[in-house]
Amino acid sequence: MKNVFLRLVTFIIGFSALVFAGTAPARAQRLSGAQIADSIRTYMEECRTMGLATALFKDNDILYMNAFGWRDKKGGDKLEVTDIFKIASMSKSFSAVSILQLVDQGKLSLEDDVSDLMGFTVRHPKWPDIPITLRMLLSHTSSMKDGNGNSRYWSPDWVNPTVMPVDSMLQHAFYDYAPGQGYNYCNRGFNMLGNIIERASGERFDDYVRHHVLDPVGVGVAGYNVDSLDADRLVTMYGYRKSDDKLLRNNAYVRKNEKKLEEGTYVIGEDGWGWSPTGGMKIILPDLVKWLKCLRDSCITASGVRLISPESYRKLRTPVTPADPGTLYCLGTRTETRLIAGKTLYGHTGSLHGYKGCMFVHPEEGWGFICLCSSTKLDKINEVYQIYYKVANLLYEQYIKPIE
Repeated sequence: MKNVFLRLVTFIIGFSALVFAGTAPARAQRLSGAQIADSIRTYMEECRTMGLATALFKDNDILYMNAFGWRDKKGGDKLEVTDIFKIASMSKSFSAVSILQLVDQGKLSLEDDVSDLMGFTVRHPKWPDIPITLRMLLSHTSSMKDGNGNSRYWSPDWVNPTVMPVDSMLQHAFYDYAPGQGYNYCNRGFNMLGNIIERASGERFDDYVRHHVLDPVGVGVAGYNVDSLDADRLVTMYGYRKSDDKLLRNNAYVRKNEKKLEEGTYVIGEDGWGWSPTGGMKIILPDLVKWLKCLRDSCITASGVRLISPESYRKLRTPVTPADPGTLYCLGTRTETRLIAGKTLYGHTGSLHGYKGCMFVHPEEGWGFICLCSSTKLDKINEVYQIYYKVANLLYEQYIKPIE
């Protein structure tokens, strides 16, 4: 009787499995590593991308990291994950954290008048009674603009009334609204942070970031100073020319302050802007992963070092004013809702000298994504560059999204 009962139970279980197997949706299959690589290479061909390095992580695990294409096509040098990219505006997060460290130390305040920090009057000529604050520089709400109307584009002189005529500043340096009353992205304003960090800390900007940000995070291969890096590992950037579908080599590694150091003419507090705090960080992919994890983890490093206070971290991540559709700008960082459907991510993008890249993390779910590209066409999907949109969604679907 016992054996009959066991056979009956076995039959019922087996029959149920057959029934449910026939009615349940088929379980999706993951792509192989080779298939993922082939897909990325296809995206690169479609988007005219010369070199691409990408990584996906969750919690403390690297789920995917790889490099494709060329570090330098002319020299026949293939790209490795340990090659050095200039990451453009993704650099802003390092500058913002540096400022907030000095705020925590009482050396700066986000409400400080930039005039007091720069050593000359910084005012919108139409609203001279409204101070332009440090918070406004960090959030692109200063009313300053990236105009190309004078030869002092990167120098703070472009808003110095003792150097530039008022009519020139009105035309090329400011939008027609009062400081704090609107958002417009301004790289030139962000570069002023280099001088401010130097004046507040007494250290050269590149040294400050190295000693107080990179070293605690455990970042080894990174920096603003070209001479501090291995020139043979710098990734060549290629600008895309739409008229004839060609990629042209760009000089992305200009030795501006390096020459001043050679000549002995560098002045701390006056030349910090020349390191390009807005976009001059150069770094390898594995070290950028460490940085993005730190941003995810309340700016606490893997070794337990807290870079900024909890209050400053809250300010770092709090949107100041609406930016482009789908994003909110914070302090040197921003949100992004257009990259992965249904996900609000946190981080930054970068675009310069042909380079296109992004680093974003989903703090609540613990995963993050980085894509660094040495060139791409200008085509977009959901207002996000196709190349990293496609790679991000491919890796998300293969490694993060639950299988249906």
